[in-house]
Amino acid sequence: MEEKQKLKKVLSKTDAIVLSFGAMIGWGWVVLSGGWVSDAGVIGAMLAFLIGGVLVLCVGFTYSELASSMPKVGGEHSYALRGIGPRGSFIASWAIALGYVSVVAFEAVALPNVVEYLFPNYKVGTCTA
Repeated sequence: MEEKQKLKKVLSKTDAIVLSFGAMIGWGWVVLSGGWVSDAGVIGAMLAFLIGGVLVLCVGFTYSELASSMPKVGGEHSYALRGIGPRGSFIASWAIALGYVSVVAFEAVALPNVVEYLFPNYKVGTCTA
């Protein structure tokens, strides 16, 4: 009889706080989407939200199926390892990691907008040359 596997607790309190902080500041796409929606117009915005919603549903359904069929630690790496083998999983895992790192540049662009929302007149008194 197979022994039931349990997940190990590997995140410390500091790790959880850092992940929470990253999730809170990782909303640059929300801040910048207002400009995108106004530039797209009514039909363009409706179409973008409709297409985005369908794609998010597909991703959610896929993850729900994978998580229920492979309840193992490792997420996408485990799914890729089982689906396409070790070499493909190595490439896929690095692609995911590099994708997450590349998001940092996008989030950095949104930071001044967030500061402007929080402190509306923070530019008052600055010198422009």
